[in-house]
Amino acid sequence: MSDGSDPGPTGDFQPIGGNSESVYEIILQEMEDAVFLIDVEVVGDDYEFTFRRNNASHQQLTGLSEDEMRGQTPRELLGNEQGAAVAANYRRCVEQRDTIQYEETLEFPSGTTYWQTKLTPITDGELVTQIVGVARDITEQKERRQKLRQLDRQFKTVLETMSAAVFLKDTDGQYLLMNRACRELLDVDSGDVVGLTDEDLFPPEETEKAARDDRRVIENGEMIELEEEISTTTGNTVRLTRKSPVYDDNGDITGVCGVSTDITEQKERERELEYYEQIINTFDDIATVITPEGEITYVSPSVRRVLGYEPEDLVGEIGFEYQDPEGAKTVEEALEYVVEHPEASRSVQTKFRRTDGSWCWIEATIRNQLENDFIEGLVVNSRDITERKEYEQALERQRDELEVLNKIVRHDVRNQLQLVLAYGDILTDYVEGDGEKDVQRVLRAGREAVGITQTAGEITEAMLASKTDLAPMKLRPVLESQIENIQEAHQRALVSTEGPLPDAVVLSDEMLDAVFRNLLNNAIVHNDKELPEVTVSATTHEGGVRVRIADNGPGIPDQRREQIFEEGKKGLDSEGTGLGLYLVRTLVDRYGGAVWVEDNDPEGSVFTVELRCER
Repeated sequence: MSDGSDPGPTGDFQPIGGNSESVYEIILQEMEDAVFLIDVEVVGDDYEFTFRRNNASHQQLTGLSEDEMRGQTPRELLGNEQGAAVAANYRRCVEQRDTIQYEETLEFPSGTTYWQTKLTPITDGELVTQIVGVARDITEQKERRQKLRQLDRQFKTVLETMSAAVFLKDTDGQYLLMNRACRELLDVDSGDVVGLTDEDLFPPEETEKAARDDRRVIENGEMIELEEEISTTTGNTVRLTRKSPVYDDNGDITGVCGVSTDITEQKERERELEYYEQIINTFDDIATVITPEGEITYVSPSVRRVLGYEPEDLVGEIGFEYQDPEGAKTVEEALEYVVEHPEASRSVQTKFRRTDGSWCWIEATIRNQLENDFIEGLVVNSRDITERKEYEQALERQRDELEVLNKIVRHDVRNQLQLVLAYGDILTDYVEGDGEKDVQRVLRAGREAVGITQTAGEITEAMLASKTDLAPMKLRPVLESQIENIQEAHQRALVSTEGPLPDAVVLSDEMLDAVFRNLLNNAIVHNDKELPEVTVSATTHEGGVRVRIADNGPGIPDQRREQIFEEGKKGLDSEGTGLGLYLVRTLVDRYGGAVWVEDNDPEGSVFTVELRCER
């Protein structure tokens, strides 16, 4: 290939002939560069160029044989547009009478190629009679350059659109390049980058540190990574910066390239997480992350205080192995449920083994966080409820004991009282005068004692019952039954209903009858009229039913209307314990209702019971 030196003689062209012909012919044909010869003829004020011959390389590259080219003008051979451009270069060579060199794009039968062409004029006296052209196919080189330019544009585009700040310094610390993110970060115009130093951009302490880091990179030839706080026009920013050495073709370090990423939010998040971790560390509750199979992947430090385990000792363990079999089964079922129902949570109680071998009660709430990219597991919040559990168990024992006592009072004591009443009735046949009055007092006290045992037993049952025992119950049969019972027990009284009783269904339990039995009994027992009158009515409204029990008795003073529902308080200055109304308030409260007393018109009292209806 040509090395770019003059490819042909300058001066008179030596005709080819004799020994010279063979030498020139061999040289011409063996040259790797494409060589062609053009005849130049002056025609008026212009020149006419005709191709004379071309060597083998030219023929191969262009696809034109010597016979096809010989005698052709550029326009005839290459067309008007392309031929005119070629002729213009030939004319320039003739007019300058000197070698010229240029690049051109030519289309030949072999295809479109890029050429680096060198034209040398051959003179005969004062006239240029011929031109020797030497052309080199630079198509691959041109394509490579185009590709490199394209890659360069792509690189610059990527560099300018990167969110990370990228810069390039020489070994003297002068900036050679900054991408857009870096310029915006440091408030530098694109035309002012080259020649800037850190001293122009940062405070002295930051400048000194940057210089030390640059020296490490240059002297050790290694990349370094560092976190640094950089002052900018908009405030301080925390950056993660990587600095790498830049080498030339000889392997010498010529500069430092830096890529700096803003990690301010990340650092703030880390500090926030540290803050939360410190808070978690103060909790007695244990936070655990487990897989659906029960493997522990994280446990908070509070496990050390509650159970005695080091957190790292539990990571990788199966939590079921530290629980009693029954509790482990409950927890496993809860895990399966929250996996199948990601939006749900489950709370369970289980016994967990401490490091000293003792057992404690743990209440755990399980939530599904498998889709959380940060957690990717099931989160379990656990609390030591051993004291609460022991207290509940103690209450359960007391409840059992109270139930036994209640049965004794209601059965054995009441049976003995009934026996006393039976023998008292027999005594009435054997005593006379004042003795008969004494016996009646005994019988009356006995009957009140029987009533007390019944009411006390019902209060005990109300206290032992749970709100979870409530169920839908029809109101009308309960009212009708109690009205019928009170009429049989107090034949001197007039008990009636006002309007039909509604077919309402209320939330209550089997003790609902005690509410109306006590209210009806009070309305008659504490009535000072010869003919006590009691009227029962009931109306429904949205969400509830209201039952009114009105009497014609002496009424209840305003200042005592709330007191009568308290334990042991009486509505009137009369005999009795006052437990009946206390039982009524206790039961109605448990049913989620309300009870109160008002004046009746024209006299007496009205007790109103409000109960919730079950839809």
